Amino acid sequence: MAEKKTLIFDGYSRRLDIYVCDELETFPRALVQRMIKDGKVTVNGKQVKPSWPLTPGEKVEIEMPSAAKTKIQLKDLLIHDDEDFFVIAKPAGLLVHPQSPVWETNPQAVFSFEETLVSVILATPPAGFDTSTPRAGLVHRLDRETSGVMVIAKNAIFQNCMTELFANRLVRKTYYSIACGEIPDDEGVINVPIGRVAGGKIKASDMGREAITEYKVLERKNGFTRVQLHPVTGRTNQLRVHLSWLGYPVLGDWLYKGATADRLMLHSRRVEFAHPYTGEPLQFEAPVPPDFTAAWERVSTAKK
Repeated sequence: MAEKKTLIFDGYSRRLDIYVCDELETFPRALVQRMIKDGKVTVNGKQVKPSWPLTPGEKVEIEMPSAAKTKIQLKDLLIHDDEDFFVIAKPAGLLVHPQSPVWETNPQAVFSFEETLVSVILATPPAGFDTSTPRAGLVHRLDRETSGVMVIAKNAIFQNCMTELFANRLVRKTYYSIACGEIPDDEGVINVPIGRVAGGKIKASDMGREAITEYKVLERKNGFTRVQLHPVTGRTNQLRVHLSWLGYPVLGDWLYKGATADRLMLHSRRVEFAHPYTGEPLQFEAPVPPDFTAAWERVSTAKK
């Protein structure tokens, strides 16, 4: 059962959302307003609007975020689990963490947003996971619609080590994608800077930051290409931007003009790195999901 916080308003007339924000100091106003609209905050037992003018003596009840909302179980995503880190296969459609930064200072707030990988981790943490680890142990991220392998630290020491490996480009990442069009060269390197332009969209731009992607064609068929990608750098949307710049956008990538599909056809297949403590070479793979395989079968055999 969710924990409830009960307050008796004893001040002068004040908007409900502003009062609750003051009581829940780390919760942003937008989140509080949504909680009120969803009936998680009531006045005298009744659901009211965020703008409700409180008067002295009114009882405000707040249903605090609860881990019970998570539907995905972490155990169903696990690929590897040891004393310092674990590896999961993230499904497409699952956001890694809430878009509001409030969860970083108040992790409990993740349960007031939509289900994310972070809420799944905090709801059902693996054995030995230190819940005080910053950002719930995250050391990298994937886009919501990208599936595949992710490494998560169980403690702050290992997290710092992995963050350093990523920063120094010592983690080799391999992605599979389905590109629209048949890429003519069997392999190549895209060395094109990317950055945010007017309107906030990330695009190839001379004013952007260095971005390098290696690619290798796996199969061409029926006007599409199954391609393997290695991002040397780790810029936001890098693979999607680079394939679009090359003229072969990712299937299902509406933002960068890819053909319509049920999801973004981008899958993080493999990560490779040396264990920060022992130097042991490690490699972890996430199986190619059935919807990805089905999409390739569909586009590569469709009659034109």
